[in-house]
Amino acid sequence: MSEDAPFADVEPGTQLLIPQSTQTADLAPLPSNAAHLLVVTYRDTPNRLERRLHDRGIDPATVTVVPVASTDLDYTGPLTVTDRVSPSDLTGLGIRLTTALDTLDAGDWLYVRGLSAALMYVTPERLYRFLDFLTHTARARDLRGAYEFYRPALSDTIYARFRGLFDDELPTST
Repeated sequence: MSEDAPFADVEPGTQLLIPQSTQTADLAPLPSNAAHLLVVTYRDTPNRLERRLHDRGIDPATVTVVPVASTDLDYTGPLTVTDRVSPSDLTGLGIRLTTALDTLDAGDWLYVRGLSAALMYVTPERLYRFLDFLTHTARARDLRGAYEFYRPALSDTIYARFRGLFDDELPTST
């Protein structure tokens, strides 16, 4: 249960910035008892994500994944996986997320993993506008949100601007 401690008391509607210090960082320590988890990932294939969820004690059957990848993915398993979205297609990602968010209830989790990679495909301004939309939407639906960035990939100016979108910052030890 101590693994859950940083996220255990997060109130519904709270949006957290998760700066990761390494690119090999494991999943943020989300509570293993979350009723439903929506994961948008720039980092993991569904197979790898399933293994990481198991390692965290999270039932993959309670997880919906929106993979952001430039190639098609082949997966058969307990995760619910949407069609992939191209990394440069924030409009398509927004549409896919709007549909996926409809499956969540107040208090469920939205976890966006590997956001720094988006900056290889879109400008910081476009990503900022997208995250502004997403954090507002998650708050309005009373969803808990965790948004992971690889901190060294961002300038201090960009990081400070993005930081303003979130209610709190929660560095991880991984």
